[in-house]
Amino acid sequence: MQFAKTGQIQNFCHPNALLTFKEYLADYAGPELAMIGGQAIKKELEKIPDRKIREQTELKVKQIDEGKRDLYF
Repeated sequence: MQFAKTGQIQNFCHPNALLTFKEYLADYAGPELAMIGGQAIKKELEKIPDRKIREQTELKVKQIDEGKRDLYF
């Protein structure tokens, strides 16, 4: 709630959506869809304006590749 009140929630929606999409791809997508989705995630990561949040999101994407789940900001 603290992020919603200050307006900071907008900084976490996009990264959280990417993490959710990555988990979906890892758990349910076939090889072709996983490749296409992975490319889309890379493009979207570049659109995260805050460098620190972008780097943390990239790290969490790698952790999902390693089998971790339920990662979010």
